[in-house]
Amino acid sequence: MTDNDFQPTKEQLATVFEYAGLPVSAERLESEFDTYSSTLALIRKASIRGIGETVPAAAFNASWE
Repeated sequence: MTDNDFQPTKEQLATVFEYAGLPVSAERLESEFDTYSSTLALIRKASIRGIGETVPAAAFNASWE
């Protein structure tokens, strides 16, 4: 399964909410499962993996001169 195919299960969503300290009832998880799972899938798709070495940013000089 690639990241593009990722669809979390109800158990995975419940674990994510518990880890984040967000109380979500089983009834709400059931009724909003499609919204929650598609949102988590988008977040995972947008996450950067394997960034490796990153070149440092250029120094910023905040003077008026």
